[in-house]
Amino acid sequence: MLKKWITILMTAALIGSVTLGGSAAQIDTSATGAQLETAIVAADYAEVGGTLESEEPLPSAYNSAELGLTTPVRQQQYNTCWAYSSTATLESLFLKNNEQTFHLSTMHMNYWGTVLDNGKGWQRSYSAPGYPYIALGYLTSFGCINNDLFNESKTVEDYHATSNLYPYQTVDSVIYLDGNDRDTIKTAIYQYGGVIGNFHYNANFLNNSAYYFDTPGLTTAQLNGHAIEIVGWDDDYAVDNFKDDHRPNSPGAWLCKNSWGSYWGDNGYFWISYGDLYLFESRFGPSYSISSASAINANTKLQQNEIFGATYEFDYVQQARPNQSKMTYANVFDFSDGYHRIDKVMFESTSEGSKYMIYYMPVDENGAPVVNPDQWTLLAQGTIEHQGYTSAKVYGFDAPKTKGAIGVTIEKSGNTAIAIGVDEWLTTGGNYLFKPESEYGQSYLIGYSASAMDIMDFYKAKLEDPVGGTFVIKALCTSDRAAGDVNCDGKFTIIDVTFAQRHLALLKTLDEDGIRFADFDNNGVVNALDVTKMMRRLSHIEG
Repeated sequence: MLKKWITILMTAALIGSVTLGGSAAQIDTSATGAQLETAIVAADYAEVGGTLESEEPLPSAYNSAELGLTTPVRQQQYNTCWAYSSTATLESLFLKNNEQTFHLSTMHMNYWGTVLDNGKGWQRSYSAPGYPYIALGYLTSFGCINNDLFNESKTVEDYHATSNLYPYQTVDSVIYLDGNDRDTIKTAIYQYGGVIGNFHYNANFLNNSAYYFDTPGLTTAQLNGHAIEIVGWDDDYAVDNFKDDHRPNSPGAWLCKNSWGSYWGDNGYFWISYGDLYLFESRFGPSYSISSASAINANTKLQQNEIFGATYEFDYVQQARPNQSKMTYANVFDFSDGYHRIDKVMFESTSEGSKYMIYYMPVDENGAPVVNPDQWTLLAQGTIEHQGYTSAKVYGFDAPKTKGAIGVTIEKSGNTAIAIGVDEWLTTGGNYLFKPESEYGQSYLIGYSASAMDIMDFYKAKLEDPVGGTFVIKALCTSDRAAGDVNCDGKFTIIDVTFAQRHLALLKTLDEDGIRFADFDNNGVVNALDVTKMMRRLSHIEG
């Protein structure tokens, strides 16, 4: 991800100011001429991405759009190609899996990726260019909602006034792809419907709906990034489709779904040559596919200590101790709210090929995870099959309704570094790009010292960094409370339906929790359709 100095020198006084000292982690984007249609800001990203192997021979040409695996082309607002491409790719996955699909809200994602009321989060306005990690953080930490619930007409004031929208699904598996491996990109499109790719756009190199940029040596500051969904390929796409004075040496191109309206290109689609010099360029961030998502409903909650996803890889222990063979990372959660049945655990890591073990850990009297493995409960294990977000299914574990920790042990394989994702701060030109909401008591290292070490102490003592970050470990949990249990008495009865009807008739006001359990269509309000669905569900249960 973003390259950083191993030793980060700064003081608490500098952290409280607007700018950072010159020795802080920085990337140079100050001279990037981001335009309305070129909205991915290039930065000094480190290359990430692995390869995929297809289980069957890949055809010489493939088109997800012709197979009905794409939604209609949309017209982006502001600098939000990163939002449109990511939602389009998720929509393709839903269609590929024969799930209900609809246009997902991009404006909600855009507003989410701005400065929070407390000054933390992504340090951008809603009209400013964006970064690929905003979309990844949103989809894995919040999820996605129907565009009908929050469309392009909504304002940033609407966003801040809205707190009762719950996601339709939350992304739990993301694969970072090696853009230099053509078969990997093809395999991802073939398996998941689409790939999110970024490239340098210059209108002078576009010929109708064929694009090929062949000028080498552009600096990071010269790159105008644009994100698209890649939905197909044609190995025989002729070179004479491209501009006479800018033609690749060999045929072949990727079919891309754009976000500049259906009147642009070929009904909103265009082709990029296999030979384009900046497609899949690591300075635009990772190319990736979304491989799975989990449904969210009233009795489902994503237990998490950060809401931004990974902005960096926590591999500092490996760098300090190259011979360290394994490390355990843990997040402490509070399961006392009733959401304690662990269904899945998700974490971000680039340690492809390494083994992982996931544990439930009780905490000690100080709230830190116990370090004795004899007191841990193994929830899942396997191999990190790809760089990105890994999702592990947990079968039938109910955490005690109190504080407890979820730990992920990563065991080194070959030369792969032991690393886990962290929402660490980022800067550019002396200014913050991203500020985490890191706090003590959230994330711990186990195996670095005799006791569990709070990573805020690690950052402060080892890196002289008081800002820190939080491990990207999340648990998808369900509660004992049934959908429809509006009055929270542990069961779903006709009384709950009556409460919802009275709320609809303005005779009773449900609290926020009651609204969520009565909101069967998950649109943030209780309406007549919800009451109808409640009655049908109750009839089915009693029948």
